[in-house]
Amino acid sequence: MTDWRMALVRRWRTRNEARAHTRVLVLGDSHVRVFEHWWFLWALPRVRWHIVYVAGGTATGLPNPQSATRARTRFDEALAGPPSDLVVINLGEVDTGYTIWARAERNGSDPRAAMAQAVQRYAAFITEVARQHRVVVVGAPLPTLPDDFVPGDDVGSTRKSVIHSQTKRTELTLAFNASVAAACAELGVPHLDDRADSLGADGKVKASWQRTDRADHHYDRKTYARWLARALHPHLPAPRR
Repeated sequence: MTDWRMALVRRWRTRNEARAHTRVLVLGDSHVRVFEHWWFLWALPRVRWHIVYVAGGTATGLPNPQSATRARTRFDEALAGPPSDLVVINLGEVDTGYTIWARAERNGSDPRAAMAQAVQRYAAFITEVARQHRVVVVGAPLPTLPDDFVPGDDVGSTRKSVIHSQTKRTELTLAFNASVAAACAELGVPHLDDRADSLGADGKVKASWQRTDRADHHYDRKTYARWLARALHPHLPAPRR
């Protein structure tokens, strides 16, 4: 984005935040940075977004406040901050894309067992947050990296160490999201799953949801932002009087 466009977006964001009537706290891994996209200023202009993202944050590591990423500590600090009308949570892609496979490999166990543990820990966190906050959970993004991708950085090299195919990784992600959705249903917490729009007929993520400039485990930002804005809109609370 050019400098003048960035300046325009900043002015637009400042104006919208001054007029906002809804405050949404977003907690998650690097995938929640999509909420920084300008599309939300257009589609949901009366929302002030407070985004707390932890690169590499996992559902698996949530019980450990001293984890390398300190995800739980940072999330708890944000939750204890200014009141929010809605809390959006999005974790699990790092688990299904790397952590679950690595733990299973290290322990010589079934990846589904490591997945079940991650789901249990995630559900416990969601339960705790939902006791005091209105919550919406967003499903973990599907794998975008093909089997033959060439790593462009350390994160890519780490993902490349997972020897399982994109198909297998996608199947695990779908299973993870289905299990989390079931836990959310029991809690009465909405769970937003993009598979109906992002999953292609071949059982892999559609090309339109992938970044075209480089191999990246994140969705295409504009495509994802448009979907999220539509999916979240019905769950936003009514304006406070």
